Amino acid sequence: MKTAAITGAIAFIAFTAAAVAQSNLDAFPVQPDYVAVMQALDKNGKPVDPTVTTTHHDGMFLSETLRDGTKSIGFGPDSNDPVLRWSRQADGQITFLELLLRDRKPDTATPEAPQPLAKVSTIAGERCTWRETASKSPSPGIFIAREQTCVTDDGIVIETRLLAPNDVPIYHTRLTSLDRRAIAPAEIDPPSEILTAEFWLRPIRSHNADPSKPDFDITLETVSGSTIRLLRHYPWYYREQRDRGGSLRVKIWNELEAQGISYRRAGGYRRLTAARPADDGSASFKFDETTGKISLGKVEAVLGESCEWFDLMPGVQNAGNRQCLTRDGLPLKLNISGMNLAFPYSATSLRRRAVALSEMRLPAEAFSLDEWGLPAVR
Repeated sequence: MKTAAITGAIAFIAFTAAAVAQSNLDAFPVQPDYVAVMQALDKNGKPVDPTVTTTHHDGMFLSETLRDGTKSIGFGPDSNDPVLRWSRQADGQITFLELLLRDRKPDTATPEAPQPLAKVSTIAGERCTWRETASKSPSPGIFIAREQTCVTDDGIVIETRLLAPNDVPIYHTRLTSLDRRAIAPAEIDPPSEILTAEFWLRPIRSHNADPSKPDFDITLETVSGSTIRLLRHYPWYYREQRDRGGSLRVKIWNELEAQGISYRRAGGYRRLTAARPADDGSASFKFDETTGKISLGKVEAVLGESCEWFDLMPGVQNAGNRQCLTRDGLPLKLNISGMNLAFPYSATSLRRRAVALSEMRLPAEAFSLDEWGLPAVR
């Protein structure tokens, strides 16, 4: 991964890096409430974007990273799982949200316990002691970075460096100000309205019905018993995919507005992504995975209806989406591929009927913060 890409990713999740560093400091006392402002530095130690403001209260962190007029905000405990993130535009619009809970599996690179370094620094008037955490490489020749953190006596990380083998920082942040003060819960709580499906699915504008795209309710299955249920109330679509192993994927989206919610649950892994376009129409997330529509020159009959095969992801490597569509756009067969696997689905039921938006629902637990291991908004 290129350094620029790494730096950009860390700018968005800067609070995670700080939180991970904090979670490794079990020997320190319980951290006080505080507000810390950290400045990103380039490899020469010069200030660069972004500046990250982290607020801590009772084991929870709120981190705000400003870049190019968009504020990326993170909320979570002092570890990297789970985490809630959202984005706020310069005019105050909230246009993106993500909840992520990773399956807790053993890491291939096992972190060592933080080791003290024989070095003490004073940063922005705060004394701190340096520690280093490295990971065991899973195999020879695989690069594992070293992380160095400078920590105050009360456990606050005020400088962090992730070092390449030649000791050049991959990322580097340093404290510019620290305010130890009582933090009210309301200062770190996420906005309650963004934790509802209604906020993200509220229609932005009305659209006239398109007679060429009627409402439908279709169920498709594989020979192994996995199912996909599709609903359409144009321009709204609903897709629910259930696999035999118990995994679930639900997606609700507006084809014309780059607006919707995607939810996935598989074992201990969960991810929810929600987005709305900004006032200027710019999109922060793409829900429709199609990249085009090319006829494959093949026609079939399914459930007594004729359909024609189309490639809906032409030119895409390592993934595919081919569908057999009726004249009014009903998919009667799907051939979804990726990771060298193919998943053919065939319709087992089909109804052209009026579909209400209220039928397009997420599982009840999707926006339950308790399910994500986060405290309720107060």
